[in-house]
Amino acid sequence: MSLPTMHGTARLIDDPELRFGAGSGKAVVRVRLAFNSRKKDKATGEWVDGDTFFVDGKAFDQAAEHIAESLTRGMEVVVSGRLRTEKWESGQGEKRSAPALLIDAIGPSLARATAAVTKAPSSSGGQGQGREEFSRARAQQGAASADDPWASGTPGTPAGGGWGSGSQGGGYAEEPPF
Repeated sequence: MSLPTMHGTARLIDDPELRFGAGSGKAVVRVRLAFNSRKKDKATGEWVDGDTFFVDGKAFDQAAEHIAESLTRGMEVVVSGRLRTEKWESGQGEKRSAPALLIDAIGPSLARATAAVTKAPSSSGGQGQGREEFSRARAQQGAASADDPWASGTPGTPAGGGWGSGSQGGGYAEEPPF
């Protein structure tokens, strides 16, 4: 059996909290999400908040670092993940539990916002970066990777990384390839 999946649009109620494991150096991010069912009241024309579902989302490794760099409190996001129950014991010895979302994918909702996407440099061997590497990667964000064929007009791709070889600047044809 597998965990139930959840897909939806939510709002971040806090900035993402990024932490690194003491021994492993693995990145973990916690995002607090609120899903609600807003409806427009036809009689008054006002928006009315319906039920709200709050859940803590978690992501690991490179995804955690990307989330911490890209998302902030108040953003509307589209998120997909697997629901699970987290269990712990309080300081008084009481057993507690709460729903949690293991995030598979998350990004800003473009319904009422725009976003500029930058391909992140790959980390060594797929392992999470340490604090120093993370800081260095943030400083270099936006710099094109030399081994990324889409970053610039490299051999085998049209100038500017676009389609066609039309007369417009950047090597883009007037018509899309479909």
